[in-house]
Amino acid sequence: MALTLWQRIRVAFRGWLRRREEEEQRKREEFLAKNVRWSAAGPAAPVPAMPPRPAALHLDLDGLQVAYLDDSGMIEYYLDKTTGDVLDVRDGTKPEGSRLIRVPSRSETTETADRRAFVESLEESPAKAMLAGAAVPAEFRRLIAADRRTERAWYNFRNERATQAIESWLRSLGLR
Repeated sequence: MALTLWQRIRVAFRGWLRRREEEEQRKREEFLAKNVRWSAAGPAAPVPAMPPRPAALHLDLDGLQVAYLDDSGMIEYYLDKTTGDVLDVRDGTKPEGSRLIRVPSRSETTETADRRAFVESLEESPAKAMLAGAAVPAEFRRLIAADRRTERAWYNFRNERATQAIESWLRSLGLR
């Protein structure tokens, strides 16, 4: 499975952070070992090792949102439960391993429900009336594209709904 440039950068950055934390931990332990003998009253007490900080799972929420909203049908997206990364598979092969979960995508009924909810959220206007009458998604997109303010509001609304769906999915998996 090939990694995109962005995924490679992210992996390199995480490795850099991990090495940095290990170096800081080593310096702390070295400092304590040198300076614990300040007391003149007998031998130094053993220094308890600091417990390692549990690594919080950092989920790639932007990648999850892209995966959820992608309706091209050309790419399958998987969430790695151990790293939180989103992997894309373009060649149709199914990756092996229990740590990878297929990211759900938006269904046609969800998209229709989102369009209806968006139209209902608009104030009364000619644009609202036209959008309410849009029967097919292509017509809806054409009407949305005619007004920049409405288009921006639509994409903000759609992204917010996608974020809510992703959060709900993550909670169902126990990752949130």
